[in-house]
Amino acid sequence: MARTLVIGLTESGTKTTVNEDTFSLGGRVYPDMITGSEERSAKSQDYTQLYVVTEGHGGSGVGDLAGRLVQRTAMDLVDLIGSYKQPEFDFQKFCRDLIKEAHARVTRQIKPRDNGFSGASMALLLIDSNVAHLLNIGDTKIHLFRNNKLMFPTCSPGEQEDMAEWVIGDMTRSESPNAITIKQFTLRSGDIILLSSKGFCKDYPEQQFASDLASPDAFAATIRQAQIHSRQFNDAANGTILAVKVRDLELTEPGDRIPESEVRRAIYHNGNTSILTEENRAVANGGAAVEPPSRPPEDEADMKQKFKKERRRRNTKTFFLFLFLGFLVGLAIIFILWYFILG
Repeated sequence: MARTLVIGLTESGTKTTVNEDTFSLGGRVYPDMITGSEERSAKSQDYTQLYVVTEGHGGSGVGDLAGRLVQRTAMDLVDLIGSYKQPEFDFQKFCRDLIKEAHARVTRQIKPRDNGFSGASMALLLIDSNVAHLLNIGDTKIHLFRNNKLMFPTCSPGEQEDMAEWVIGDMTRSESPNAITIKQFTLRSGDIILLSSKGFCKDYPEQQFASDLASPDAFAATIRQAQIHSRQFNDAANGTILAVKVRDLELTEPGDRIPESEVRRAIYHNGNTSILTEENRAVANGGAAVEPPSRPPEDEADMKQKFKKERRRRNTKTFFLFLFLGFLVGLAIIFILWYFILG
């Protein structure tokens, strides 16, 4: 399994009234306040780890809430991850169910202003054992920094522009987003996976970003410096970065790596040369985004039943835990009284 260091940073833009970005860490969604800036860091060695960045669209009370609904849906689906392992983890089906359920929740609970464009983009990293699973929809971005190369595992910048019009919860469309990218690869010690909103990367040169990540400073200091540089280039929009560094791994097989043919694009931090494989040149010249094969959607009633069962299980567990704690507290009070009365 992967032992990781994680840091999340978000900052409101100078030309925005509310921060519509969110990031999740340790089962919580940030920022706590929808204005200003926030930083959170943590360590994890959990077998399953979930990290999500969302970028809301639609304004205050719309985009920010849409992002939080998407975050909550992702957490609910991870609670059901066992049902997607038969025995191999079916990440494509997980993604389809997640997008469908999140889209339904947002469109059901949020009404856009003036029937305008609304919803949330999403960048997701799900670590299961020592494998990274990536999902990206819309304006959000995912980078991988490995061996001093900055890579685009999900899609190249050109493809990103084509996908931006698709967001979760957009009521102007009758269907949930289908312009998504999915990637899965084995992690290596030292990998840094970065999930960010569009505002973080706005006018921030890729060579500068790669150079910042190659700094010998401590991991948290490196990401803070990248955030500072990002805001120096353009701080008009909200900017959010969630960085996950793999400290070490267990169950790693020798030779596990991402073949260069599977990496969309790599930028060397010590030069200005873009490294493109033949496959990536085709993509950069107008190739279609990678999409998983279509699957028949799961019945909505079955999905709701799964969520109800999981919620009931958690509530039951919480009830008995508090009941047990109450019993211990009561027992302790009885012993204290007995001690003072008989003593």
